[in-house]
Amino acid sequence: MAEVNLLKKDKGQLMIAKLINYVILKLLILFYLQIELTLQQKASVDIHKASQNAYNNVLQHKDYQILEDLWKNCMNSYLTVRNFLGHPNTCGLLNGWNQLMQKKNMMLLTAEWREKNPPPPKQVPETAQVASSSNSNVKKKPQAQNKGKGKATATKPYSKG
Repeated sequence: MAEVNLLKKDKGQLMIAKLINYVILKLLILFYLQIELTLQQKASVDIHKASQNAYNNVLQHKDYQILEDLWKNCMNSYLTVRNFLGHPNTCGLLNGWNQLMQKKNMMLLTAEWREKNPPPPKQVPETAQVASSSNSNVKKKPQAQNKGKGKATATKPYSKG
């Protein structure tokens, strides 16, 4: 029994050591990538992250016009950065981004997707009841239109009597 517990303990320690090594390796790779990316590549990554966040926010509200405009803007940003960098294979991140965006464009902006995912009904705010006036049966006189050239009509003086 003691051997089984010792074996489990060793196995647990080995798993923890592997996990720590994995995390350290991931951090080193991220740090290395952060240093190695050019300014243009960093900008493309930032554009990509911003567009993903904006896309996720818009998707929650299912506002299709905003979604369509957003993806057009993102694609324009992508093309701008890609042209600046040269061929898209110069940056794997941009290449992957292009495929991802095309796939989402095709999926999201089709009529079938819109039919399957209708936007939520807009909530109408409740309005307070307007108090009815006691003179509701009295008809209002229509106001005379001012037909002069920007001059107000003269008022009649009060008669004393």
